[in-house]
Amino acid sequence: IVPFIAPRTNKLKIIHFTNKLDLEILQLVNVFKTLKLKPDNINISEIDFLLSQNSNMNSDEELIESTSVRFQYLEELKNAIVFLPLKPPMQYYYVSSRYGMRIHPKTKKKQMHHGIDMAGTWQEEVRASAGGYVVSAGRNGSFGKSIRIVHKHGVTTLYGHLHKLNVKKGQYVKEGQIIGKMGATGRVVGAHLHYEIKVKNKSVNPYNFISVGRDLISSSMLKD
Repeated sequence: IVPFIAPRTNKLKIIHFTNKLDLEILQLVNVFKTLKLKPDNINISEIDFLLSQNSNMNSDEELIESTSVRFQYLEELKNAIVFLPLKPPMQYYYVSSRYGMRIHPKTKKKQMHHGIDMAGTWQEEVRASAGGYVVSAGRNGSFGKSIRIVHKHGVTTLYGHLHKLNVKKGQYVKEGQIIGKMGATGRVVGAHLHYEIKVKNKSVNPYNFISVGRDLISSSMLKD
């Protein structure tokens, strides 16, 4: 006996497509939630409410409208994500000192390390981990030659101990743009990059951002 298979209706096709959109939207929303960020001009609560609605209960017109709204939110989230520093500032590196309390290699005193130290080949190129505006570029105390970039969503990045600066204060930089070269300026033992991320002027672990970025690249939601 060959079972009868009912043809898929347009509504079922739209529902299936809407469910795929929901998965993409949810993945991007979780980026902001994981990193405890509030995206500029996007209401996460509204998106959460939309995703909680049962599409099967909608009429055809409501379903089409709901799908259209989902498209809009997905585009807004994608446009927002690209301004997050989710990629490492150096192509080849290893973390020589992690974020958190440590014994400072120069002063030998226990203190908070507000970033991560990334070591690489001598004068390894340092790139902007996301698009933004350079608010400082020059000598900065113990950081030596350093660059600070303001991104969207209340996020800033700092690149310290540089050997060379390729950008100036007030300049807009794109994600991946070479902004300097790794060095050993300032209070430092050995050449490396001090990489720091702040959210609303409070330091956070940069590796959390890099880890989220790797997950997005592996799922093809973020271009490598």
